[in-house]
Amino acid sequence: MIRKRIFSVVYMFLLTFFFTGIVSGIYEINRERIAINEEIKLQKIILKVLGVQVPPGTLDARVRQIFGDRVKRETGQGRTIYRGFAEDGKALIGYVLPLFGPGFWGPIYGMMAIDPQLERVIGIAFYRHNETPGLGGRITEAWFEKQFKGKTLLPPEQEGRYFSFRPPGTAKAQNEVDAITGATGTSKAVERLIDRSLKDYLPWIAEQQAAGRV
Repeated sequence: MIRKRIFSVVYMFLLTFFFTGIVSGIYEINRERIAINEEIKLQKIILKVLGVQVPPGTLDARVRQIFGDRVKRETGQGRTIYRGFAEDGKALIGYVLPLFGPGFWGPIYGMMAIDPQLERVIGIAFYRHNETPGLGGRITEAWFEKQFKGKTLLPPEQEGRYFSFRPPGTAKAQNEVDAITGATGTSKAVERLIDRSLKDYLPWIAEQQAAGRV
């Protein structure tokens, strides 16, 4: 009886080790491809919020070329932004800053593009999250992201926020957007992380502009 139990334990251990090895091997083989896919995905998001059209089905090499011609990455003081340019590669059309913060079920990642004068939103997109499908997960839907396009970045008064999420269908002011029905936790989390990112990045970008760095 003891031998049978020992055999079962050893057998399960070896079986688990075998399949774990296979999965690890497959990951190692495809690690470079996975990294490239993630890079291309992020490049598409940045181009999207800048309003640069990349037709569906565009080859990865072409996406990289467009990104290389029209986007420049800038870093400093622990921050990273992207400068977007017109087709001539010279005229600045906007800045892209990262959006990051805790959501209702896990971290939320996104990108926001703002105009060179730091006064208007060009576009916004969320590309990674663990929010509930059909509820908080709707932050990636076009209707939600479209609300921000063209919004004026009004300086928040005292402890106010750049954007206020209102009950669905009631947003009217320039600094208001409709929250997601049934996803109060996610809506409040997105409201906070957008505000935190803008308050952190806008003054820094303004400083870099004044110094002629961006």
